[in-house]
Amino acid sequence: MLFSSQLFLVRTDGNGRRLISWRLWVLIWVAPVLFGLAAVLMLGQAGYLRLASVPGEGEVVRVYAWEGETPFDRGRINYGPVFRYDWSDGQPTDASLGQSHPDWNFEIGSRHAIRYLPGVKANVMLPGWHNWAAGLIILAIGAVLTLPALWATVRLRRWQRAGA
Repeated sequence: MLFSSQLFLVRTDGNGRRLISWRLWVLIWVAPVLFGLAAVLMLGQAGYLRLASVPGEGEVVRVYAWEGETPFDRGRINYGPVFRYDWSDGQPTDASLGQSHPDWNFEIGSRHAIRYLPGVKANVMLPGWHNWAAGLIILAIGAVLTLPALWATVRLRRWQRAGA
């Protein structure tokens, strides 16, 4: 029976055989697997947006500014530019990036390369590594979490083989 009513993580049965519960394998591997799946989804979304979007050029019409509120940007000013660009139907459209950064204090009237989805009037994207950064960070965390999971797996398998 897959879901046994006997609750254990590791035990030795009456014949001296060492048993490891599926619950322990879940505990060991749940974080690396979930971080890996999240990274694949985030990188897949970034790749899809890169493939589905088209390049364009946007003119900065406004720049919003506010104080950073997180521990990573506290004490710094974040900027969120708004671009005017010609959408796929030829009409001028304004759109923001949907994100902010201290380095995005662009001068009003300056022109920058952007990417936008031709079928949806939504946020535009600035080309660059920052579109991939969150997925790569999550992937790195998953890789780091894999090391103790592999170590625990090796130790448990050795313990299991040492039994009768």
